[in-house]
Amino acid sequence: MKKSKTFRTYTEQIDLMRSRGIGVPDRREALEALSTFSYYSLVNLNKHLYGGLDKRDFEGNPTLLDLQLAHMLNMNFYHLLLKGILYIEASFKTKLAYLVSREFGTQSGDTESSRHDFLGEEHYDRSNRASEGVLRALRNKLRFLLSDSNQNSYSHQFLAGNRQLPPWMFVHDIEFGLAIQWYKILKKSDREEICVKMIQGETGEPLSGPALDLSCDFFLAALELLREYRNTIAHGERVFPSEMAASLPEEPLFAVLPAGILSPEEYRLGTGLKDPFACLVTIVFFIHDPILMLSFLTEIRSQLDFARLIQENGTAGSLDSHQILGIPPFTLERLIRLSHHRFGGLSE
Repeated sequence: MKKSKTFRTYTEQIDLMRSRGIGVPDRREALEALSTFSYYSLVNLNKHLYGGLDKRDFEGNPTLLDLQLAHMLNMNFYHLLLKGILYIEASFKTKLAYLVSREFGTQSGDTESSRHDFLGEEHYDRSNRASEGVLRALRNKLRFLLSDSNQNSYSHQFLAGNRQLPPWMFVHDIEFGLAIQWYKILKKSDREEICVKMIQGETGEPLSGPALDLSCDFFLAALELLREYRNTIAHGERVFPSEMAASLPEEPLFAVLPAGILSPEEYRLGTGLKDPFACLVTIVFFIHDPILMLSFLTEIRSQLDFARLIQENGTAGSLDSHQILGIPPFTLERLIRLSHHRFGGLSE
């Protein structure tokens, strides 16, 4: 039989916080905080900052205000991270749909053998045992878009008009994870083309040989890392890098990163492996538009300035904002350096 949790009133929650080493100087403010953010968000999701998830009592004498500020910083920062991931997801899907449309056509039916069907099996890597299942999932998604349960969507209205849904429209209706699976069943040359466009940009220099192989290894690992962060943040869960399954492999990462962005020593200590810094570097690395880069870096700077202001006005139990966010102090400096490598000073 599963162990049940005990319901506690806000007053009881305040007493429990005090018993665990959390300062609650103002009961009225505490009642408002608990009814706004919840005990779980303020206490349970911040345990790792004050002693560890396995500890009952909080170390360092934090106040409820410290926990509120930590929660707000995390929410703001990870919403920004999610926005950056969505930029890259859109770029990836655009390039995927462009290649599929150009090479395989713009029509799709239920037949699995038509050369003009962009989901026809002959267009994909038949040696990949996942191909059949992924193509089935994509066809099922197309059928779902035509179903009555989806009748209010633009795609349904488009299909209901007896029109084909082209790849550049269809790709926006599929999950990031399914788009990645779609990419993985492409033939090698098609996968490489998308990889090079994502890494070098549409007008960048081509890659070949070992550099291309390592770039493709990095690209696929980066997509999986972004997908995992995206899903975790979008579901309202706190990001704990130690629980992330995806990571950036060392050799491919250092093969594509410019010098001065990350050192091997920093990587071996966990920075750039699967932490938020790894996610940020991946986002910035895949941005090829200077205005988009400027916008994203400006928002990061704004968030870190806000975090610094909060820290300066915090209590004795306040933690360093970088520690709260799980990023190294040099984060913004390195991201700007990566941006300068691509655009010069245009993106600062």
